[in-house]
Amino acid sequence: MHRKLIAMTIAVAALALPGFAQDSKLNGTWKLNISKSSFGQFPPPTSETDTLTVNGNDFKQQFATVNARGTQNGLRSCTVDGTEVTLAPDDPRVQMGAIKLTKMQCSWEGKAVVFLETVNLNGGVLTDKLTFSSDDGQMMTMTSHISSATMNGDRKLVYDKDDGSASASPAAGAAMAATPGAAAMIHTGGGAPNLSGTWKLNIGKSSFGQIPPPASQTNTIDDSEPSVKVAEDQKGGMMGDMNITSTFDTTGKETKSAGMGGADVTSTAHWDGVALVIDSKTSFQGNDVKIKDTYTLSGDGKTLTEVTHIESGMGNFDTTSVYDKQ
Repeated sequence: MHRKLIAMTIAVAALALPGFAQDSKLNGTWKLNISKSSFGQFPPPTSETDTLTVNGNDFKQQFATVNARGTQNGLRSCTVDGTEVTLAPDDPRVQMGAIKLTKMQCSWEGKAVVFLETVNLNGGVLTDKLTFSSDDGQMMTMTSHISSATMNGDRKLVYDKDDGSASASPAAGAAMAATPGAAAMIHTGGGAPNLSGTWKLNIGKSSFGQIPPPASQTNTIDDSEPSVKVAEDQKGGMMGDMNITSTFDTTGKETKSAGMGGADVTSTAHWDGVALVIDSKTSFQGNDVKIKDTYTLSGDGKTLTEVTHIESGMGNFDTTSVYDKQ
């Protein structure tokens, strides 16, 4: 469930390794802030939500844009290595809204990802250079420079990190999707949910940032308030097969578990409404490490989501792990 030892070890090591040196602050779900954005000669959408995943040199942007023509869903994905790729007609990345891409190229520009896409349009060539950057992990900027023989245009789109809270009222008669916390409150009537059960990691729905995911992970949780016991069984991944059992006290009493290199991991746990929050601290290779895990249960009790934030002198790191109840 909490994955403290695994996440801390992999995150700190990954930030120190050249192969994983790029920033992970782009990871997450982002909502377009129309008032802060500049659309140039292009009409602004009604709304847009993007989900970005940067895993080593693998980049993926999933977006949903709402405008006068309805909702457009799209996907950009590439390997950030500077290689220009010619797209085959049946490549799923070819279709980008109403147009079809012919080439793409992704590269690092400092800590920013630059996505250059090429389109054959009206007998000519049009390119769009998209630059994704975030300095603090809370605001993201995407600049766009469109160039062709007949036109040039620039946009600057600013996005705010989506914390899962509702940002607008739903239209009359429309159903509003509940956030994990809201769904859990509906499920439990406002009290703390019971997290007991066997939970299997859904790798496809999870986001691991710069690190490769494990081959599989199953957590067994015994939630006997105020004691919460978690047994983790991980297969594969950077650390190989691991079995870890930890016990927490939701009254806020400190508990300890074994860390790396003989250092203890000290944790405190408490319920924040319907979310279980575990704050931990330890040290690794002379660096103080802080870990915050937040867990929410879906309204139907079948999905457990864990958001992990790690801070150390070597950098910060975020992951989101989604588990299905078995």
